[in-house]
Amino acid sequence: SSSEGLHPRHRVHLLFGANTDVGKSVISSGLVRAAALAKNNGCQSAVNYIKPLQCGGSDESFVLLNNDHQKGGRMNDTHCHTLFSWKTPASPHLVSRWENAPVSDTEVVSKLSLLLRDIEERENFNDNNNLETATITTIIETAGGVLSPSSSSPLNKTTTSDHWGWSTQADLYAPLRIPVVFVGDGRLGGISVTLSSLEALWSRSYRVDAVVFIEGENSSSTGGGDSDSIQFGKGNAEALREYISMQQQIECQRSNGSSVFESLLQDEGAIMCLPPLPPMPVPLDDWYQSNEGSFSCLHELLHRKGGRFEERTYW
Repeated sequence: SSSEGLHPRHRVHLLFGANTDVGKSVISSGLVRAAALAKNNGCQSAVNYIKPLQCGGSDESFVLLNNDHQKGGRMNDTHCHTLFSWKTPASPHLVSRWENAPVSDTEVVSKLSLLLRDIEERENFNDNNNLETATITTIIETAGGVLSPSSSSPLNKTTTSDHWGWSTQADLYAPLRIPVVFVGDGRLGGISVTLSSLEALWSRSYRVDAVVFIEGENSSSTGGGDSDSIQFGKGNAEALREYISMQQQIECQRSNGSSVFESLLQDEGAIMCLPPLPPMPVPLDDWYQSNEGSFSCLHELLHRKGGRFEERTYW
């Protein structure tokens, strides 16, 4: 399966995270809110959130909850979908075995591809639309980290006599060739896992359009009580900028071709850091409202990059 044939005004992004608990659902919900706001301003026809694999809980419910307080009926044309779910909050490759509910890689990719096309059919996205304003936005949130396991199934090629086979999240979605919004780890120690995850995506030919950090808990440096707090998220974002700048220099010396880092280097806002989350429980409406400008800028950035993505004939 591939994403070829999707309408050029259907902007789709795949949301990966450096690990579990880095804020993928928070960022997904913020992007849905921003797209819904653009819809109200006449630039959007529909907004979609898709969670292909769900283990315990409901990220779909989280997105709906944090978009339900918006004025102007933003949720009227916002649609959420969970494709496959299990009751146990654990890794998909385990819960699919424990609950005897296998789901193969082919099933996931095929069902996701069909849903993307169904979305366009539902919106009657044809030449009668005003293509200058009518746009569909779809955010697809993966499970766990970049190399976290997908669901297992005896139909997967990696199945052995000992266990059902499974793929990593990055390998599972690679055939679709969808550009990525990546959520980095804004905590102490997050630089390494962020860079490792991005390297895994780049090595599989993903195009990463944006990286978002949520500031982790600040920790005071040792010493007196008046010492400055250490803001790891901002430091991690700056380390990433330095890293891709250095790697870009090395890559340019080796080849005259386009760089995998190009998408993140073209726009200053492609790497951003958001303030810490307030204590749960949800909803996080005040936090979202205070960061509405940042999410709006990110939505506009992804919208612009979505167009360039199609011109590169990935679809």
